[in-house]
Amino acid sequence: MRWVVPAYSKKRVKRAGEVLINPSATFDKQMEALDILSNWRAAHAYPMHAILIVLRRKAAEIDPSSIVVQRLKRTPSIIAKLVRFNKMKLHRMQDISGCRAVVQSARQAERLSTSFLNSRTRHKLHKVDNYIKEPKDSGYRGIHLVYKYNARKTEFKNLFVEIQLRSRIQHAWATAVEIVDTFTNQALKASQGEENWLNFFKYVSVEFAKLESRPLSKHVESVNTLSEAKRLDKLLTAIDRLKMYAVTTDYIGRKNINKTDYFVLELEENVSRIKIIQYSQDRIQEATDKYMELEKRAIQEAEYDVVLVSASSIHNLKTAYPNYFADSKQFIKFYEKIS
Repeated sequence: MRWVVPAYSKKRVKRAGEVLINPSATFDKQMEALDILSNWRAAHAYPMHAILIVLRRKAAEIDPSSIVVQRLKRTPSIIAKLVRFNKMKLHRMQDISGCRAVVQSARQAERLSTSFLNSRTRHKLHKVDNYIKEPKDSGYRGIHLVYKYNARKTEFKNLFVEIQLRSRIQHAWATAVEIVDTFTNQALKASQGEENWLNFFKYVSVEFAKLESRPLSKHVESVNTLSEAKRLDKLLTAIDRLKMYAVTTDYIGRKNINKTDYFVLELEENVSRIKIIQYSQDRIQEATDKYMELEKRAIQEAEYDVVLVSASSIHNLKTAYPNYFADSKQFIKFYEKIS
């Protein structure tokens, strides 16, 4: 198996990030920068895979029904983050590669975090953000661990891998936010968008936290969050709209169930379709090339989106990334519990 290795210096990667957010950069410079970004991102696949192996084992010990997946960050998300944070540099971005574990409860997510932090690993812990103990103002909850790769393949040394740990209810909330972002062309995930939508998810998050007996957000202490969530649901027809966001799935490729297969998802919103192309682990370069080709189309077409993810099966793929399948059933189920 030949993994993609960094082909450019961090200085070149940094400059590529600056070009990508420069509106006056020429088309040729933009395309060159995208190629550099593509290689830099693909080079994170091996460190991500190395972390995934440990996370999958630890998660299974805590919750045998846990779902563990990995993903490489999409180009539009990378560029949006570079724009949103003035001091952010591409070569220092910590979530280009990410592993996610979804377990049954918040208590299990906390146990998994402790287990991973106490594991014997050569990788260097860079940062811990516990958004269960101290939720984001948006209502986001989960635990993020950031590691730097530090094992035997020195060509990947110090590449960042982010680990996200969530309970099923926290995951349902986060993916419902992304569903609305996808279909309403907002950025609620980044706390940008219509105030009513932002508040709806903020208040629902508080009610979900009550279901798991976890800390509530201090900035909403004086708000009747249940009443406000219901009011905004009625105003926005939020739950009805989530139920309407349904897409069909075309599965392309061999239906082999391998734990490290890669999937390119093409989302065409205007015709409500998802196309899936599956690649085996030894075709990571081909998957990356295809992803890059389609991303260039996505830059030109507002109603077209593409993502490269990995999961052990289509079932896990849809469970871990329901926003790409407009699957809000879990969110709706939990919402009905608080109503």
